[in-house]
Amino acid sequence: MRTRRYEVLLPARFNDGHEVVETCMRCLPDTLMEVVDRFGALTFDPRPSNGVWTRMGMRYDDELFRLAIDVPDTDDSRHWVATFKKELLTRFDQLEIYIVSYPSRCTEPSAVIGRCSRRRR
Repeated sequence: MRTRRYEVLLPARFNDGHEVVETCMRCLPDTLMEVVDRFGALTFDPRPSNGVWTRMGMRYDDELFRLAIDVPDTDDSRHWVATFKKELLTRFDQLEIYIVSYPSRCTEPSAVIGRCSRRRR
């Protein structure tokens, strides 16, 4: 089965500067559990990355968490991610949630869970 990776940048701070984990204690855990409930797995980097973007002449400096999801490359998955993005925009009170996707390929499928396994050598 073909797979696709979605990388979602989640804000560490709301637009007003308040930290997400202090203002909305359930925002991140609920977001992560939605993904696990839907796809059974995720990768989440709790170390924020810095980002900068502009919109209509206004500069925004962001601290962002990276969420990676490997999913079946289907219309159903694409529809779920599009709906999920709309929910995230509201949940995190954002002007934009950046999501990038690209085809991914497992190098070694795991028979136990039906997903890619990664061996360390």
